[in-house]
Amino acid sequence: MTARIRDIIAELFLMTALGLVMGLIGPMGSFAMPLLPRTLNWIALSLLGYACFRPVIAAGQVLTEQTGLPYGIALVLACAIAAIPTAAIVCWLGAGFQIDRVSLAGMTKVYPYVLIVGGIATAVQLLAFRHRTAAPAATPEPVAAPAIVEAPPPRPAFLDRLPPHLGSDLLALENEDHYVRAHTAQGSTLILMRLRDAVAELEGIEGARVHRSWWVARAAVAEVVRRDRATALRLVNKLDVPVARSELPGLRANGWL
Repeated sequence: MTARIRDIIAELFLMTALGLVMGLIGPMGSFAMPLLPRTLNWIALSLLGYACFRPVIAAGQVLTEQTGLPYGIALVLACAIAAIPTAAIVCWLGAGFQIDRVSLAGMTKVYPYVLIVGGIATAVQLLAFRHRTAAPAATPEPVAAPAIVEAPPPRPAFLDRLPPHLGSDLLALENEDHYVRAHTAQGSTLILMRLRDAVAELEGIEGARVHRSWWVARAAVAEVVRRDRATALRLVNKLDVPVARSELPGLRANGWL
């Protein structure tokens, strides 16, 4: 037997017990009836109320989710709505299953009693089966994970030495006595410093010392030029940079040649 069937059987048992208690008490003017008919009437009314009011709890949850109303108010509204068809059924049964004898006045008279019984039935279900009918918890808004933004690599310090009109697209460095000539896509300029010190300030730019007097950015190499035994790198600005024979094995191993 599934848990759902067990729950329904337990609910029917509770509603039957409620009808039995109401029959013994005889509320709402029913005490004047004989005990057995009164008790059977209340048991039947309790089971009818159960059938009509069982969806009330689920309806209250849906109403809360759709409108944002507090769960208690949503349940009251759902009970008030469910009592309308239940009152019509009670009047129909009382009229001997003759639909033409069901009137609005009769439904209005029966409605408060039906609402009370239905409210009790709903309360019994809520108290007896709290593990299934707890008020729906507010669904937390999904929180987007913070985007991981990688910090840009630090700007090579040497580029700050270049005059603004030459830009920062460094192609090569050439040693000239106590100066370094910086070649960019826009031209060249002389900077007073040693070549090895300039190269030390180029961290972040892929390049290599291809000659004791030259450093070249790898992205600036357009082609490899060979003349007899000499090897040169032709840059994108058509400048040919000589490659020292001692640097050839390393450049070849790194895929430059």
